[in-house]
Amino acid sequence: MGKAELKVPGGKLLRAFTTLREGRIEEVRITGDFFMHPEEALEELERRLRGTPAERGAVRRVVEEFFCSSAPTVLGADPEHFIEVVLRSISAV
Repeated sequence: MGKAELKVPGGKLLRAFTTLREGRIEEVRITGDFFMHPEEALEELERRLRGTPAERGAVRRVVEEFFCSSAPTVLGADPEHFIEVVLRSISAV
């Protein structure tokens, strides 16, 4: 399992825990002291990332599509921070 942390400018912390199988994200869990509303939106992001190829372009595409289509309210982080922490956790596997 890969684990990564990202300290967002302004003080928020994001953590990602990722497992891979055959070059794809098998499981991902994102935690931290940011706020996302609706609360179930974070679970939806994690669900969408499952099965995604473990590469920068694919992760970026999924995260950006999620934020565009779901439009969750996020305090303390932006889509770029989520992309970065997931990619760091992938590289730590």
